[in-house]
Amino acid sequence: MTRPLVLTSAMLLAVLIQACAPEDPTNPYTELPPVVLTEGLAVPDLPEGNFAWLHQQVFEPTCANSGCHDGTFEPDFRTVGSSWNTLVNHPVIANDAAMSFNRRVVPGQVSASFLYERLTVEIPNTSGMMPLEVDEESDYDTRRTEYLDAIAAWIADGAPDINGTTAPVDGTSLPAQILGFAAFPPDIQSGVYPRAEGPGIQPVLVDPIAIQVFVAITDDLTPLSTLECSWALGMDVQDADNAPAGGDFSAAPFTFEGPTISGSTETYGLSATLDLSGYAPGTELTLQIRAHDGETEARAPLSSSPEYIKLLYRLRIVS
Repeated sequence: MTRPLVLTSAMLLAVLIQACAPEDPTNPYTELPPVVLTEGLAVPDLPEGNFAWLHQQVFEPTCANSGCHDGTFEPDFRTVGSSWNTLVNHPVIANDAAMSFNRRVVPGQVSASFLYERLTVEIPNTSGMMPLEVDEESDYDTRRTEYLDAIAAWIADGAPDINGTTAPVDGTSLPAQILGFAAFPPDIQSGVYPRAEGPGIQPVLVDPIAIQVFVAITDDLTPLSTLECSWALGMDVQDADNAPAGGDFSAAPFTFEGPTISGSTETYGLSATLDLSGYAPGTELTLQIRAHDGETEARAPLSSSPEYIKLLYRLRIVS
């Protein structure tokens, strides 16, 4: 007498489960961002003396080793953006006995910059002269004098970022760091537009259509979501600098990690559509990116930017 009851209960349970199940279950894999091919973002050798070169040659391989300035504590030398933001005009934590220093890097003042002091003087009651250890991958020991001279020259020149932008000496907020861009056809998954082949730094080859541009930007205080970012096009850097904004960057539909103009890996988190359909094949343009953090506006490239940077922001329309 009990067997029919068991079967009925099982059947009832199956019906209830089916009734409660969603009619169109969401596939979690449909929300994954596309795989972005970034091989075409590789950049030529960085020019000596540029802050990106200092990061590539000194700060990352010598100072960002495990347990040191790898994000464990500041300065944070993991990327070009984090390095500049935690060095320039940044208050010191350690100091000498006379409390002589206020900031890690004071633009234009080598002797007032604690960074240079830490690299050249054994300061009592500190962990010692930096770097404490040198990884095998670093050539710091053999090129120490050269690197120290380059760091001193960079500070004396105003401690500019990779684009040639200098921070106000008495400012509390640093300009946003514009670290690179990536141009894509509408089918982003097909990969970035490549640079033309040839000697020197060649323009990025783009189609005369509406292309997608992603940018990597960081700021010392302002979240990426609240930065005001736009773009402009011109026949050269000065023309682009004088041009009105052609459009705004907004939060990208997805983000990706990739190499930048600076040579380090950063997050590409903003995107915009650039309609190039009105340009004839063979036209070359300068793309200028602008970022405002509420206090100051940063632009890349500028007329004062290193020639290396100016060339990297060139586009060439192809048929």
